[in-house]
Order: sequence, then C-alpha cells, then structure tokens
Amino acid sequence: MSIYSIKEENDLTDSSITYYTIFGETATFDSDGYPLTDNESKAFAKKVYNKQLSFYVKIGLNGKIYNPMGMFSEGGHNKFLAKLGKPEWKFTKVNNKVFDMYLNFLKTKNIAWLNNAQREIN
Repeated sequence: MSIYSIKEENDLTDSSITYYTIFGETATFDSDGYPLTDNESKAFAKKVYNKQLSFYVKIGLNGKIYNPMGMFSEGGHNKFLAKLGKPEWKFTKVNNKVFDMYLNFLKTKNIAWLNNAQREIN
C-alpha cells in the first residue's frame, strides 16, 4: 500500500493559457470570480502553465502596467508605435503577488490595487 501517486507522462506535457480581462467585458468568470476572455487581443493578464506556472500582465515601454480605464490608455492596448514598429503594450512576466493585485484591480476596478501592483514592480 502506497501513499504516493505516479504522474502519467502526458500529464507533464499538458499546457494551458488563461486570459483575464476587466470586469464588464465578459460574462465568463473563473472559480475566484475573476473575468475571463478567450481572446488574447482583449486580455490584460494571462496565466500560462507549461510544466511550471508563469504570470504575465500588459506593461508599456515606460514600465507602467496597463490601465484599461485610464484617460489616455483606454482602448489602446493593441496599439502599435508607428515609428518603432512594435506594440506599445506587451505581456511581461511578473511574480504572483503583482499578478494577484492586478487581477483584483481588473475585478473591482479599484485603482489602489493597480497602484500597489505598480509599486511591487518598481
């Protein structure tokens, strides 16, 4: 009788990506109540599992986290910089604490969560 379980080989090769968006943009939610989307172009954060768990949020070239409710950034998360020819906002790997704070911001729209996440990055 053994208390250990052996993982199947195919369990180790499974990978998945979960995309998160702001509350009000979608009707689907995960088990914790965070809004989900199936379209990467509408996503502001993502969780990637490929043999290990990684967290990503959209960060601009200036190092600021994307604010979908911001006065100057609203609707610009897919915008390209004309002179540089690259996206203005890109998914950047962050730690779990920053990711959780940003998801709380997307869920509640409370700007304090965004500010705290930004402080953790800097």
